[in-house]
Amino acid sequence: MSPAMRPSGRAVSRLADDWVERVRAASDVVEVIGQTVQLKRVGRNWTGLCPFHNEKTPSFSVNPDRQFYHCFGCKAGGDVFRFVQETEKVEFLEAVELLSRRAGIPIPERRPGERAVRAPLLEALDQAATAYEQWLADPECGRAARAYLEGRGLSSETVRAFRLGVAPDGWEHLSSRLAPKLGEAVLVQAGLAMRREGRSGIYDRFRDRLMVPLIGPGGAVIGFGARAFGDQQPKYLNSPETPVYHKGGFLFGLETARRHADAAGEVVVVEGYFDAIALHQAGLAHTVATSGTALTADQARLLRRAAPRVALTYDGDDAGREAMMRSLAVLLAEGLEVVVVDLPQGDDPDTLVRRGGAEAWRALRAGGYDPVEFIQRHVLRGGGPGDPREKALQMVVRLASEVRDTIRARLLLERASQVFGLPEAVLARAVALQRGGQGSEAPLKAAVRAQRRGGQDLEQTLLRALLLAPEALAAVRDRVELTDFQDDECGALAAWLWSGRADLPETGAEAALARELASGGSAGQDWVAEAVGAARRMVERRLLQRLKERKLELGRTPDGPETTRLMTEVDELARSLKELNAQR
Repeated sequence: MSPAMRPSGRAVSRLADDWVERVRAASDVVEVIGQTVQLKRVGRNWTGLCPFHNEKTPSFSVNPDRQFYHCFGCKAGGDVFRFVQETEKVEFLEAVELLSRRAGIPIPERRPGERAVRAPLLEALDQAATAYEQWLADPECGRAARAYLEGRGLSSETVRAFRLGVAPDGWEHLSSRLAPKLGEAVLVQAGLAMRREGRSGIYDRFRDRLMVPLIGPGGAVIGFGARAFGDQQPKYLNSPETPVYHKGGFLFGLETARRHADAAGEVVVVEGYFDAIALHQAGLAHTVATSGTALTADQARLLRRAAPRVALTYDGDDAGREAMMRSLAVLLAEGLEVVVVDLPQGDDPDTLVRRGGAEAWRALRAGGYDPVEFIQRHVLRGGGPGDPREKALQMVVRLASEVRDTIRARLLLERASQVFGLPEAVLARAVALQRGGQGSEAPLKAAVRAQRRGGQDLEQTLLRALLLAPEALAAVRDRVELTDFQDDECGALAAWLWSGRADLPETGAEAALARELASGGSAGQDWVAEAVGAARRMVERRLLQRLKERKLELGRTPDGPETTRLMTEVDELARSLKELNAQR
């Protein structure tokens, strides 16, 4: 269409309004709702169980005359567009487009010329997906790909549901099939073919690869992910950015996942296509994949529209955990709740459910970590130079500084205060410095050192008392465990004393510590009483730490036998603390 023939902005608006009304007229609310809700006619209306809340007695009513639905239980209601918006988790225009495709009504361009660009590309991509499916089904051409899929445990139903296919080995299989009908330029612009250098013609972008269609809103194929067979590099090859496919704004499996997110209350996020496909096949249909790219703010916004919570489930290796660390900031900044499902070393979501089914994932999900706990575990497990507590706290502060919602940021700091045992005010001060562009390392370093110094002073007090009053050792040894010592030098000296040797160490850091402590005591002090008092505080510290750990564990454990066990242990620890305090 020439510029002179294109409709003006006002004309486009009128066309869009007419289109919405045509779609409304073609979409009977009883027929559309009846595809997902079992309806029964009662008088002039239709009734059924409400899809928006759990109920046993139908309170959901659909009025065919007014083309309106209403639930007398949860008060949900609206027209056919609102129903599609709520059930499909889409915006208004996407709901109209879904119903428009269902009714066979052409979708007008939102901007002049847009449809003229998108329509032929979507047609080419859909025909390519059909061709890849047919080649996969071919007895000869698809043999290796079918064997590969069977080896991954994928059923024929799953293969069909995800429209998996294969690109044959060769340079022009797809190009020669589609170019005569669609034109070379369309195939190139759709990312299906590439121009030959130095001469005319095109060749296939995807060759000798397993093909995974990328399904966009409304079920349209907007691109492909392609996995190599054997040692071909790169292992995964995605469609390039096109007018219909934007990698940072796409989530694989979202079309299906958002329909199941309400029941689960969350969306599971994995990295790879086959991780998502495996979880869907196992019954975890509320799963999406980031297509192997770093999670973006646009993807986080898509997730927020589908569910309020995300269960991050990346590979159980260093790379996967680093990717989860990066994703936390993006998700929290968009106001999402996050649970980290930390897989065993070497596992990925695909191998996990192939080995143990959906229950294996659910078991790990039941013990999932909140962001602060995961950061603590990740940093302590990673090792490396520097104090791990300082590094973990610095990560939490950076995370909190990127959360715009003040309530969520405060909850994050409250949790960090519980996990790390530092005052919330100290963490809040560090966040304020971080947001102001100043360094937050100094206050965190000072707080951690003061905390460590307090524990070290207690341990040194106990050891000094035992060096000066060795007759107290037997009673103390019955109450204090070697694992109660957090300082390495104090722990080494304690191990020497606990061994029952009459002499003192002569070499090493523990020898220097023994000489220092033994020479610093006052002769007139009751060191037996000092030893008993310090031992009681050491036991108290241990019980408080275990109580905190069990409460944290209880907070992330669903109801069941494990919850009962943890509650019993919490009660026992609380009772032990009460008895200990009564001995003062």
